[in-house]
Amino acid sequence: MADGVDSVLHPPRWAPTFIRWHKTPITWRESIRLSLAIVPRVRDHTVMDYVAGLPGQDDVIVARVPFAKFVVVRSPDLVRHVLINNQNNYMKAPEYDMLAVAFGRGLVTDRDEQQWQRNRRLVQPIFAKRNTDAFAPVMVEAARDAVTRIRELAAADGVIDINAEMNRLTLDVTSRTMFGTDITGPMSEVVLSRLLRFFGRGFMTNASHPLHNFAVWLHKRTHRDGEAANSRLGIQIMRMAGWVGETRTMRDLRHAERVVDGLIADHRNGRIDRKDNLLALLMEASDPETGYRYSDQEIHDELMTFIGAGMETTATTLTWVWYLLSEHPEAAERLRNEVRSVLGSRPATADDLDRLPWTQAVVSETMRLLPPVIGLARTAKDHDVLGGYAIKPGTTVAISLHGLHHNQQVWERHEEFDPSRFLPEILERQQKRAAIPFGAGKRMCVASVFASMEAALIVATFAQQLQLDAVPGQRVRRQISFTGGPDGPLRMRPRFLEGSLPESERADTAV
Repeated sequence: MADGVDSVLHPPRWAPTFIRWHKTPITWRESIRLSLAIVPRVRDHTVMDYVAGLPGQDDVIVARVPFAKFVVVRSPDLVRHVLINNQNNYMKAPEYDMLAVAFGRGLVTDRDEQQWQRNRRLVQPIFAKRNTDAFAPVMVEAARDAVTRIRELAAADGVIDINAEMNRLTLDVTSRTMFGTDITGPMSEVVLSRLLRFFGRGFMTNASHPLHNFAVWLHKRTHRDGEAANSRLGIQIMRMAGWVGETRTMRDLRHAERVVDGLIADHRNGRIDRKDNLLALLMEASDPETGYRYSDQEIHDELMTFIGAGMETTATTLTWVWYLLSEHPEAAERLRNEVRSVLGSRPATADDLDRLPWTQAVVSETMRLLPPVIGLARTAKDHDVLGGYAIKPGTTVAISLHGLHHNQQVWERHEEFDPSRFLPEILERQQKRAAIPFGAGKRMCVASVFASMEAALIVATFAQQLQLDAVPGQRVRRQISFTGGPDGPLRMRPRFLEGSLPESERADTAV
């Protein structure tokens, strides 16, 4: 092949296997063995670690699944090429249509490049540092309220489900910062978590691919308005499929959407007259180039995206923070000492974060070890070359963030929890480029600063007041889903620190 491009695969194409490597010399018997070994790893929920540990971490893997073929990359250089160096050649893959069923055409799922760029210009100023810092007091207040709730729950039987409590807390933060009002009653975090698990499974299992192809085919033949790649027809078709197979989930989705639409209407007609929230900022936003302003449908889609993606990913990170700290008491003690030294008993602020390097390192290492988004998918618009392998237009490139974060050529002791990796004086340039829990390039999560600040402030606030110990003997597994959160309750026992309790209760600091 010209220009030094060699697309020979190992094992060769005639071999009966689902996985092939471009450069790594894998025999067809070994490839079949590795392919079949995926099945039990799916069953025991360790498939992400299995894929990360497959041979040839600097190589491309060509994987075939029902209805589709993927080129899987786990190498920092290849990931950087797709997301940054040649990012204009890659668009969001059809798999995101499964998430679009829940989120609509927000920034995460929008596949129309021109529309996405316009909306990104609209949203970007909203998440400027001056705006996100203004939300810090609200985040801390919500975290302190969560500690009070945990104290009340623990008084009953001494054990809490930290996964449920972190979902409840992040929904509370979302309510206060996004709407300026409490939606934790009408929009339960249980409903949202169930929604995201369902759509996340669809995303991970490629269930959306045949439905997307059918929608594009139907769209072209019915001459509907709009770009085929970004049509809402695919969303409508998948919604109909959802009503057949997951009636309860779709009913939950409709309820959540009604809550959001009601809040938009309340802001429009003045029943809620506040400007200190993201909804108000979205309504006031205008494109600096064209003056375009969001329609109510577009605001709806962005809000559903912020609620769903923002709540679940941050909650997942926080849940794993507490679990990992319970498994590593020295790291937890160092966290408490840092927080005690910097904050004492006063509430944390955005200005404190630079003086809390260990706190931020704990969050960063958690997102490396157990990334809250385990992978990304991009579709090539034109010919390209990845590590010498020819990429044709229409090829889907699957970026394994979990594999990238466990690449043994970048991370020593990659399976160990070691927050010191992310201390500013230790973090290497190569590692900084290889730790991308929020993605990279122009499609990087627009709310990454907001989410990082939220997680760090919550961790600091909790560390001031309590210690969380995992209940021994429970099975802790990751979901096979978009975010990879715990598969079920994660029971922990809170112990409140001296000085954190009301005066009448300080005689006994353990619950």
